[in-house]
Amino acid sequence: MTLHIGRWNLAACLMVASLALNACGGGGGGASPVPPDSTAPTATISDNVAGATASGPVTFNFAFSEDVGNSFSADDIAVAGGTPGVFAKTNAGHYALTVTPEPNASGTVSVSVAAGRFSDSAGNTNTLASNAAQAFDTRVASVNGTLVWSDEFNVDGPPDAARWDYDTERNTAGWFNNELQYYARGRMENARVEGGRLIITARKEDLRSAADYGGQHYTSARMITRGKASWTYGFVEVRAKMPCGLGTWPAIWMLGTGGRWPEDGEIDILEQRGTSVGAKTEVLGTIHTRAYNYFNGTLGPGQGASTTVADACTAFHNYQLTWSADRILIGVDGVNYFEFVNPKNGDSNRWPFDNPQFLILNLAIGGDLGGAVDPGFTTQQMEVDYVRVFQK
Repeated sequence: MTLHIGRWNLAACLMVASLALNACGGGGGGASPVPPDSTAPTATISDNVAGATASGPVTFNFAFSEDVGNSFSADDIAVAGGTPGVFAKTNAGHYALTVTPEPNASGTVSVSVAAGRFSDSAGNTNTLASNAAQAFDTRVASVNGTLVWSDEFNVDGPPDAARWDYDTERNTAGWFNNELQYYARGRMENARVEGGRLIITARKEDLRSAADYGGQHYTSARMITRGKASWTYGFVEVRAKMPCGLGTWPAIWMLGTGGRWPEDGEIDILEQRGTSVGAKTEVLGTIHTRAYNYFNGTLGPGQGASTTVADACTAFHNYQLTWSADRILIGVDGVNYFEFVNPKNGDSNRWPFDNPQFLILNLAIGGDLGGAVDPGFTTQQMEVDYVRVFQK
C-alpha cells in the first residue's frame, strides 16, 4: 500500500514538472522576455517669475521624466547670481529650489544640472544638461522709478526672442537716409550675445543668398522691441560703446507704435556720426515730430543738441532718456544736455509723446550721418552692456 502511494506521487511530480517546463518556454511557445530599460532620464527646469524681472527670491521647479529617487540632491545643482536656500521634493519626480538673488544689484540668477548627475531605477544616467535663468533687480527704487523692463545680456547666443525682434522691412527696397546696409534676421554674425554684452556687427559682404537681398554691400542688424514691449513715459538707460570706424552710424532710439512717421514722434537717445575721426567724440540727442523734422517740418528740422564724449568708441557710457508728460531730457552719464518741453497747447504735431514708443538698437552704414565709408572697412561693432527701463 505504501509502495503504491509512492509510485503515484512520483508520477504526479513528473507530470507537474513537465507542465512547468512547457509553461516556462521549454517547448518554444512562451512570451518574449521584456527588454531592459535603456532610456536616460531628463529634467526640465522652470521658475515662478518667468517673463518678468524678479525683485526677491526665485523658486526653480525641477520636473524629471522618471523618478530619480535618492540619486539627485542640492549638491547636483550649480547656482550663479544668488544664494540657494530651501531644496525639497514636492512630489514624485518634482523638486523645488529657492534662490535669493544678490542684494542691491541687478543681473541674472541661474541654475543648472550637468550631464551625469542623476539616474533612474534601472541605473541609466542623464546624458543631457538642464538649465534655467531669471533676470532680477533687487535695487531699491530710485528717483527714476521702478525697473519694469530690462535685458542684461547674460546668456550667450542669439538675442532673447522674448524681448527683441529684427527689423528687416526695407531690405529689398533699400533703407532710408541713403543708408547702405542690409539688416539680417537671426544671424549670429550680425547680432549675438557674448560675454554679458549684445554685439551688433556691421560687415562688408554681399548676402546674395537672402530672399530679400537688395543689392547692399554691407550687413548689420536692427534690433527692436516692437510687438514685445513699449512704454509711455519713463527713464531709459542704455550702457553702450560705439564703433570707431568712419562711415558707421550707430543709434539708440524710439518710435511710436502707431507706425506713422513723423506723426507718432521719434526720440533719438543717441546717434553718432561717422563722417570724421572728430565726429566719433560727439553724440547727438534729437526728437522728430510732424512740426519738427528734416523732410517736411513746418517749424524746422528735428530739435536736438550734441555733447562731447571723448572716449565714446573706446569705453562704455550710460545713454539716458527721461520722458514725462512735461518734457523730454536726453543725457549721458547722469548729465542732461538736451531738453524738449511740452507746449501743452494740444498740438500733436509738436508733442505726440503721450503715446507708447518701442526701442530700437541698430548700426547703419553710410547715409546722411554715417558719411563715406572707410575704403578699408571690414567689420565694426556696437556693444551694449544692458538696457533698463524704469517707470514711476
